[in-house]
Amino acid sequence: MNGNAAAAGRKDLWIPGCFILFFVCLAALEVWFVTLANRSFTGVVTDDAYSIGLNEEERAAQREAARRLGWSTALTFEQGQDLAGELTLQVRDAGGQALVADEVQATAERMTRFPQIQAVRFVRQPGGAYLADFSVPLAGRWFVRVRIARGGQSLQVIDEVYVRP
Repeated sequence: MNGNAAAAGRKDLWIPGCFILFFVCLAALEVWFVTLANRSFTGVVTDDAYSIGLNEEERAAQREAARRLGWSTALTFEQGQDLAGELTLQVRDAGGQALVADEVQATAERMTRFPQIQAVRFVRQPGGAYLADFSVPLAGRWFVRVRIARGGQSLQVIDEVYVRP
């Protein structure tokens, strides 16, 4: 009778073995997913994040200088066909009048795994606005960085533009 009970007990030993095997396979699958994720995308969207972080005080000083200048900007995007359109930049002084800048420099950036940066050339129009033809290779969120300089003073702004597919 004892021999039959011991033999019956040993037949059930495969059940805990299945539980252990399941969790070992689950751990191996998770290790594979983590390895795949780390190899496919590191999460870094800029190579010089450390130096950008160090310049935060400088950017805060630029924001304060812009507030003291009283200049305001408005950037609009009107999409035409495909991935092209027209950017309109309005720059106003503290009195609300159109500002005639000595220099307007701009770039458009799309931050992805491989950042895309392209120059934007604004042309001053008779009404005081600045227009630029804007054509991009990919749809999505583009950040337009604009530097406006006049009489030794400058203002830097970043506006977001969404380009539909």
